[in-house]
Amino acid sequence: MKAPRVVVFGVSSFTRASIPDILADFGSLPSVDDSAFDGNPAVKITYQRNLEAFRLFVEEQDLTLTDIQRQTTIHPKQLYRLLDRVVSKAPDGRIQGLRGLIPGKHLKEYERVMTVKASSKLRTSSAAGAMQQLLRCYPALQKWISKSVRLRKKPLREGEIRAVKRSVRLLHSDFLEECERVGVTLSEYPFNQDLRGLRSFQGIVRRLEREHQAAHPKAGDNPPKVEASPDYEKPAWPIALRPFMVVQFDGHKIDVRLTLVIPDPFGMETIIELHLIWILVVTDVLTKAALGYYLALGLEYNKDDFAEAIQAAIVPHRKVTLTIPGLAVRNGGGFPTEVQPELAYHRWSWLQFDEAKSHLSTDSLTRLTKVLGTWTIAGRLGEPNDRSYQERFFGLIEQCFHQVPGTLGSNPKDDVRRLGDVGKDLSRLISLDELEQLAYVVVANRNGETQSGLGGRAALEAMRYLTSKPEFMLQTLPATKRHQLFLLKEAVIKVIRGAKSVPHVNFEDVRYTSDILAQRPELVGKTVRIYYMARDIRRIHAFFEDGAELGILVASRQWRTTPHSIRLRKEIFRLQRLGLIHWGANDDPIEVFIRYKRGEAKQSKRAANSVAKARAGIAAAEMDAVHGDSPFDKKKISEIEQVAADAPEAKRISTRKRRVSPTPISLTKTVIF
Repeated sequence: MKAPRVVVFGVSSFTRASIPDILADFGSLPSVDDSAFDGNPAVKITYQRNLEAFRLFVEEQDLTLTDIQRQTTIHPKQLYRLLDRVVSKAPDGRIQGLRGLIPGKHLKEYERVMTVKASSKLRTSSAAGAMQQLLRCYPALQKWISKSVRLRKKPLREGEIRAVKRSVRLLHSDFLEECERVGVTLSEYPFNQDLRGLRSFQGIVRRLEREHQAAHPKAGDNPPKVEASPDYEKPAWPIALRPFMVVQFDGHKIDVRLTLVIPDPFGMETIIELHLIWILVVTDVLTKAALGYYLALGLEYNKDDFAEAIQAAIVPHRKVTLTIPGLAVRNGGGFPTEVQPELAYHRWSWLQFDEAKSHLSTDSLTRLTKVLGTWTIAGRLGEPNDRSYQERFFGLIEQCFHQVPGTLGSNPKDDVRRLGDVGKDLSRLISLDELEQLAYVVVANRNGETQSGLGGRAALEAMRYLTSKPEFMLQTLPATKRHQLFLLKEAVIKVIRGAKSVPHVNFEDVRYTSDILAQRPELVGKTVRIYYMARDIRRIHAFFEDGAELGILVASRQWRTTPHSIRLRKEIFRLQRLGLIHWGANDDPIEVFIRYKRGEAKQSKRAANSVAKARAGIAAAEMDAVHGDSPFDKKKISEIEQVAADAPEAKRISTRKRRVSPTPISLTKTVIF
């Protein structure tokens, strides 16, 4: 079938006289710098020939097409083609002008005609222009992509809860489902390709986002990239030759607004907002597997949080109960100690971290070097390139949390901060419990995802392969130290008191004693070394100066009920000295503190974080007891607590402050009147 004739310049029949005069004014046409062709003489000669032929065609009306061909060697049919190229529309909105005379210049996108063949392991498929061909055949897909990109850059409306700025990989999964819905078969592109057209889809999304940002420049402004200093020279770190040889530690603040849900005695819930919290992760350099993580509830994390993260990477990982519908760990995901229990309590050769004060504290370095036998590498502060993989891992975590309503983005100018803004509607923010579940799934799934740095294998797969080699040797902690949690215990020198009372030890304003210590008044004045768990100081472990064990000491009655950390106890006594809280002999100081902070939490995020840390400490201590990670024997503890309760001092307190209760009467005889 013959193609219809195109009407040029609004006339029914085209002649050289109908060419507008503006095309003969070369000064008004988009020009070309022919000096750019100095390196390619053939292109420069061809361009000059095209330029002279076009000039003669539009200016010298008396010359015939044969005369022009004789002077420039340009065929008459080629002259009309040059005219079409000059008047064709350019991407900048103008006509091509003299730019259309450049030889080999593409004036329109490549349009694929051939069917895309399936790729295989032995043969790669040429799929140039395949995505555009697919979108031309199925216009509904083009509309779906445009709509998804607009929704990705759209802020949350009032009362709306959805993911903001979803990752391109997740959009690609939805794109494949949309392809199935419109009728694309599994033998067609993109299903017959290894990557299912992921690279072409990413290119389309980036192009549409650039167009959207150009049309709406206030939609967001990307922060400038920080270039490395010119005199930067990477230090000679030890090279990881086997798993657990070199591990990296770092902390990252989660950029999302959080809430804490507190039930009240009436069965209702109170929602309060928290400060931003930190995620502390330990990763193996060779296999790129996350060994463990810890969520630090504070404005900054300290040496105790650092120790918690180290311990979480050594002990068997505890599974988190998932209550969010649809949230699950992918097949092949998890943590090394979950899929390979024999790797629990494995030693490390080198631990790399930055020069934060919590990392360089004497207690932290002592735990690592003396208890684990690990060498430490303190990298330079403010040089993220020293821990490049760790920073890349945090970047992947950000991609997930930046889709949550209430996200704050990576900087104040990040557009996701505006897209995910929920205002004062706290009900749409993610809660602390939901964040703990999401963090567990994100890190576990990352261990199960294939990575290009591992040759297309997952971190857990690489760990399983490398640890199965004959040259790999397990180097685990001795069994006598595994359940003592020495990583969380610090040594403090104390003197036994009690010249006029029961022998005891004063530790952080609270008395500690036991049945053994209570029956040995000759120990008064002796010096002992106290070890304690930072997150639960209800009980401490005492040793004499020569290393002999004294035993487990239990706190007084008020302080032995609810698990609490040393930081929490200091805060409670500080508030008592200020006269803000009070408790009686039969009250639990931790409960009094939580009630006080809960009243302040609605106006203060710091108070809300204090409540969250207190509740998290209680849950962690209870979990230690369930999993058997407590360094204290449960049967022995119950006996010590009973003796401590029966101590003379405790009896005097209970007699002086005891409550009056009715005495039951048993009737042995009945008298009937």
